[in-house]
Amino acid sequence: MTLTYLFRSLRWRAATPALAGAIALFLILPAVVHAQVPDDLPAEALSAGVVVDSIQVEGNQWVESNLIIGTIGLSTGSTITFVDIQDAERRLWATGRFRDIQVFARGGSTDDDPVILTFRVEENPIISSLRFEGLRNVSERDVRDESELRTGEPYSAQKAVLAKAIIREKLADRGIPFAQIEERQVPLEDTEGEVELVFQVTEGTRVVVSQVAFDGNEVFSDSELRSVLSTRQEGFWWFRSGEFHEETLDDDLRDRLPEFYAANGYLDFQVLGDTLIIDQDSGKSRLEVMVDEGPQYRIADFSVAGNRRFPAQELERYYSQEEGGLLRSLGIGRDRTDGAPVFDRTAFRDATEQVEQLYRNQGYLYVQVQPLIDRLPPEEEGGNPRVQLTWRVEEGQPAYIRRINIKGNTFTHDRVIREQIALLPGDIYSEERVLRSYQSISGLGFFETPLPFPDIQPDPETGDVDITFQVEEQQTGSINFGTSMGGATGVAGFLGYEQPNLFGQAKSGSLRWDFGRYQNNFQLQYTDPSLWQSRISGSVSLFRARDRFFSFATGEQVRTGGLTRFGLPIPGSLYSRVFLGYNLSRTDYRLREGAEDTSLFGRPPGTQSAVSLGVTRRTQDHPIFPTVGSHLSFDNTFSGGVLGGDGDFTKHELRGEWWVPVGRIGGEQPGSRPIIFALGLRAEGGAIFGDAGNFPFDRFWLGGVQFGESLRGYEETTITPQGYFSRGSGQINDIDRLGDTYMTMGAEYAVRLNDNISVSAFYEAGNVWRHPREVDPSRMFRGAGLGVQLVTPFGPIGLDYAYGFDKTVPGWQLHFRMGGTGAF
Repeated sequence: MTLTYLFRSLRWRAATPALAGAIALFLILPAVVHAQVPDDLPAEALSAGVVVDSIQVEGNQWVESNLIIGTIGLSTGSTITFVDIQDAERRLWATGRFRDIQVFARGGSTDDDPVILTFRVEENPIISSLRFEGLRNVSERDVRDESELRTGEPYSAQKAVLAKAIIREKLADRGIPFAQIEERQVPLEDTEGEVELVFQVTEGTRVVVSQVAFDGNEVFSDSELRSVLSTRQEGFWWFRSGEFHEETLDDDLRDRLPEFYAANGYLDFQVLGDTLIIDQDSGKSRLEVMVDEGPQYRIADFSVAGNRRFPAQELERYYSQEEGGLLRSLGIGRDRTDGAPVFDRTAFRDATEQVEQLYRNQGYLYVQVQPLIDRLPPEEEGGNPRVQLTWRVEEGQPAYIRRINIKGNTFTHDRVIREQIALLPGDIYSEERVLRSYQSISGLGFFETPLPFPDIQPDPETGDVDITFQVEEQQTGSINFGTSMGGATGVAGFLGYEQPNLFGQAKSGSLRWDFGRYQNNFQLQYTDPSLWQSRISGSVSLFRARDRFFSFATGEQVRTGGLTRFGLPIPGSLYSRVFLGYNLSRTDYRLREGAEDTSLFGRPPGTQSAVSLGVTRRTQDHPIFPTVGSHLSFDNTFSGGVLGGDGDFTKHELRGEWWVPVGRIGGEQPGSRPIIFALGLRAEGGAIFGDAGNFPFDRFWLGGVQFGESLRGYEETTITPQGYFSRGSGQINDIDRLGDTYMTMGAEYAVRLNDNISVSAFYEAGNVWRHPREVDPSRMFRGAGLGVQLVTPFGPIGLDYAYGFDKTVPGWQLHFRMGGTGAF
């Protein structure tokens, strides 16, 4: 067994490939100016300027002299100085065709003695062929393309150094960090001035970290410290490969490990060094890290100075909350029974950022919160050292918004975008409202995403700001066609056209035809979110629908009619609206020949005349994939009575949905889209009062995602007021699957990968009852599972795999959904 010991030090660490390449380039580049001036040409003459009589070139074999003189750019008869010679030499170096350049000047000792400039060059050979020997784990093409080394061009030492750096970096990414590369030029015997460039690569063994050990740690165990590192030792599972990456280890020892100790009060922690012991035969390695933990610091006192806008007690709570958190409020966390609380530097830094954010949301754009940490000796011998914490606040003056500009919208009207902006000129600047405006504009779906982050330009004289939102139009109208499948309608096709931004004014129009064995539906819809450029919205829809439900096989219904709806803003509330609508339709029921169950479709046709009244409040940041905000609605439908028609009932539905972000990955650069982790909660319910017997499909049924109220883990309409009945069960009539009251609730943990893809885990429960007085929240059917949702040119589609806990035989159920259907 051959062991290699690599002693690494944080103070003397090998440079990264890019830095190493830069150093190498610096060392190999010849001096730009080394012009030689003989004794007969006084230096002061050249400094002052001399007239050049002629320019000569020596040493060139393949590059023509006229081409070199043209590149030099000096003409005979002109007056030149040292600066002109330096510029000429730089131009020659820039061609990459020379490995050495020298400039000589002679003459000029008298007025009659002509000055002659001689450029003596040594040319780089031409690369006839390029070969990599021993390179197995990196693509030769990638190295050629990234280094720009090409045959038929002069040899470039800079590009050769870059090629070697690229090879080392790519091998290191694959766990082979100690490659050796030798470069040689092989002259061609039959062609003068051409060489074969050969890179001889000895890749070495792939290094795998099989063990990580620490020396000097007393407070935290090796296993606790290993969990902090991104460098993982080899494990049983495939994702624990244990590959060694030097840059990752550098980040571990320079950032992650000290940050972990600082969060636990060990401010003087140091990594003294590290050693990697490698078995050259197997590539297995043992990483040993030497540390000095130092003492643990505790908080002596915490104060705030310079604050006027917010009281000190309110600001201090930001650190106490950040440093404590939910778990410690429940008694879980570091023990504080032995005295003053432990200082958490990470929490202190995060709290400082939150306080600055608080000020910026109140218009103090230029606030500076300086965190001061003064170290104090222990109060008693053998005790812990302490820190005196201070926030020194320089509030400055609040900034006001002077102008709001919109750029890049070549089709969409400014008014459409401005309605999404939660700010007005003259308002106090708020970073939170700028971010919300940015998210609302992105959520329109009219522009390329991610949008550039708003450009905020302060006025140096007044401190007020101009905000510019930059957008780029994207194609919005689409022709949709394809097939769909649902538990309610079976397999069907669809064809339609949708334009959500008619005339660039966010008016939407759609035409859709759904056809198949179980349905033949036609719908024409138009919506104007701003009638006559006011804040009143309106929509009108005409439809004819023939539905033969897959879940109800005893017949079909045919509905023909139209509806109109208007929305009005609630004064003083930016996100709340009241909706008023009217619906007139006729429904025909057609019983399938030979059907024994006549409870659902064996009824006469009916005409429904109904008025709807509802209120909604929506603050969510995205219409499909929200991560923050809420959506609350209360809808009421009044059918029959003084309105006429064949029904006489009222229908009431209440829905609530809340989202909060719980984490993110990436998105540090302005305008970039991070991966966001969000938690959502949902609760909804509905009740019918009166006689809805003539219109059974206005009642509630539960299960699945395509039909009625959704509950994943169960097929459509299988949850009934009488309990669970599988689809097609002869033990229950179709009409008995419906109820006049329902309730569902759920929670979802979602990962918003981008604006088009989301994956989630969910848990939900619900039930349906015959009458509101029978509601029993303790009697709920439960489901849980995983889901994925995509936004496609045909609209949103989703796939859920859920487990129904309360079926007769519990088990899994696969759901496919199209459009905005589904629980969340």
